Amino acid sequence: MLQYFRINDPYRLLGLLVIMVLINLPYFINSPEITYPELKSILVGEKVHEGKAMYTTVVDSTPPLAAWINGLLDMLMGRSILARHLFSFFIVFIQAAFIGIVFVDKKAFTENTYIPSLIFVVLFFFSFDTLALSPELLGSGILLLALNNLFKEIEFRESRDESVFSLGLFIGLASLISFSFVVHLVGSITILIIFTRSPFRKYLLMVLGFLIPHVLLISVYYLKGGLVNLWEFYYAPNLAFASDRYMTSSGLWILGAIPLFFLLISFVMLNREARFTKYQSQLVQIMFFWMVFSFLQALYSKDLRPQSFITVLPSLSFFIAHYLLLIRRRRLAEISVWFLLLGVLSVNQLARFNTIESITYNALLVGESNLPGIVDKKVLLLDDDLTVYKQNTLGTSFLDWPLSKEIFEEPDYYENVIWVNQSFKEDLPDIIFDPNNLMKDFFRRIPALEKKYKAAKPGVFERID
Repeated sequence: MLQYFRINDPYRLLGLLVIMVLINLPYFINSPEITYPELKSILVGEKVHEGKAMYTTVVDSTPPLAAWINGLLDMLMGRSILARHLFSFFIVFIQAAFIGIVFVDKKAFTENTYIPSLIFVVLFFFSFDTLALSPELLGSGILLLALNNLFKEIEFRESRDESVFSLGLFIGLASLISFSFVVHLVGSITILIIFTRSPFRKYLLMVLGFLIPHVLLISVYYLKGGLVNLWEFYYAPNLAFASDRYMTSSGLWILGAIPLFFLLISFVMLNREARFTKYQSQLVQIMFFWMVFSFLQALYSKDLRPQSFITVLPSLSFFIAHYLLLIRRRRLAEISVWFLLLGVLSVNQLARFNTIESITYNALLVGESNLPGIVDKKVLLLDDDLTVYKQNTLGTSFLDWPLSKEIFEEPDYYENVIWVNQSFKEDLPDIIFDPNNLMKDFFRRIPALEKKYKAAKPGVFERID
């Protein structure tokens, strides 16, 4: 298999597509349960598809580009998880192909090869949730475009202002899909300071490119009168360091054990055996720094789970491909790549079916609803549990509970009463699940709203038809 991808022939990528189909066939036949990030993306997409505006209507911290893409996906695919996974499948293939083409174009290795594309695909499926159609997956492709422009700037070292401007622009766009990608702006600046003698003007160009998408976003919301909402529901929550952890640290370490083992061996081999040109040595160092900042970005992400680490995979693919090319005995290199493939996929499958006790996906997978028997209804849940939306849709636009909680816990503010009343008028829920009895003050202040509901049982209100 390694010999097949060692040849510089773009048509070898068709073989990569076949390998990806074989790897993913079990997931297409026996699709895993929906994850919380997937469910949240679906709920956001449904609201955007309905014409609701993020932040001024929908209370949620999902970045705007991700929300608009989710709206388009909802229009095309609805709630079909299989359709979304198939779309993710082709995104991963395009990214893998792009990585191989970029490394060939930049002469990153001693021979032109598509081995990095193969390694990227193998590493990508270290956990079954990496195929989820999430902001991280969508934004990682744009981040690869930024990495390509970073290579251009290092390679030419001349007055090519468009490459450094595009570098900042791509990171800015990626941060509007997943805000944690802003870390790569700091990483790119650090790399350019270390490896180039770029004038201060170029750094300003890169920062300007990064800021343009955000300035346009801020301008739109300023004209709509929603600047305060944009700050409170998008920038402020995403700038905070708090995050939801869907898996324990030990589980993440076990899932990444085999890739990290190969990475360690790669560092040892590169230090002992590698004979690089000056340019290739710089690429090795650049990819190391990019990997470090990718780890930091994953730790900074708002939803820490295995998929958060997919931005690290291009760097891992780069170093492991170097290691395989340095092995003089090609049969040993072939054995190594098969060990990587079978090891990663074995851990993936064992973890998926709960065979490895230290790895549990219970916090990531959407469980049974806390409102059994309620199906195909519009529901407003005044609590931090999305399981009820697995078989129901969101009534009103209060999705992110930590943000919505500030509204419902302060009924004395006139603005909050107006917001709740307007949201109910536009999208009246069939069921209100209120375990903390927060609606009573709003019912008292909005008598017309109270008349539309009856108490079915404590904490549950049903709409009166």
